[in-house]
Amino acid sequence: MLRTLTWRQRQALTHITRGRCGYRKYSVSTSSAVLQKAEKYQPGQQIHGFTVDKVKSIPELYLTAVKLTHDVTGAQHLHIARDDSNNVFSVGFRTTPMDDTGVPHILEHTVLCGSQKYPVRDPFFKMLTRSLSTFLNAMTANDYTVYPFSSQNTKDYENLLSVYLDAVFFPRLRTLDFSQEGWRLEHEDLTDAKSPIIFKGVVFNEMKGALTSQDQIFALNVQNKILPSHTYATNSGGDPLKIPDLTVDQLRQFHATHYHPSNARDRKSVV
Repeated sequence: MLRTLTWRQRQALTHITRGRCGYRKYSVSTSSAVLQKAEKYQPGQQIHGFTVDKVKSIPELYLTAVKLTHDVTGAQHLHIARDDSNNVFSVGFRTTPMDDTGVPHILEHTVLCGSQKYPVRDPFFKMLTRSLSTFLNAMTANDYTVYPFSSQNTKDYENLLSVYLDAVFFPRLRTLDFSQEGWRLEHEDLTDAKSPIIFKGVVFNEMKGALTSQDQIFALNVQNKILPSHTYATNSGGDPLKIPDLTVDQLRQFHATHYHPSNARDRKSVV
């Protein structure tokens, strides 16, 4: 089902991505008060546009988990209060492909190629050299895609949060970026117009390498045979023989269908 944001949801989501929903206010600045403040929240309590659903203390892990739901968009948020030097955030989506074109994997790469608020070329790689992050990545699994990062610097954390949220919810998804990250036809030797025309692409080449592993092929085929009529019967990373079947319009539709706040699962741990 293709879902589009209503005007109210779009305004609320923009409110979040610009850091106005109180992520810093909601978290605490001193580690000694982190658990105490989290444990005071009560189910039904409203905090910066979110409603608290559940509060759970997990002493074995020295943390308190607070589950919340965004009132307007329906996004689910899990706040993990813990004495830790890292400020951690991850936004994830349930992504369930029904073919081997690798659409969730290619989309994971393409959303990080510029967004409405940050229309620069490859902001992800620019952050790698400019950020103080202790972890920065994005990953595609069989049925979900996650975008996690962490930083020990509060300002750096807020900057990364803004870039990541704008990237996943408001990406540009340009045809040029799709050709770079997904697949394209190109001369083997760009300086020789008579050289053979071959398939290229970041994900295309990545999956060619991944499927040279016998272990990878065995595990993929076992999963495919166990659940032949489900999303697990596909290769979410993409089969190089099928990746060229994907179009940029199909990529955009997959984003509109799956990268919706109601399908999002946010996790945050801030001290």
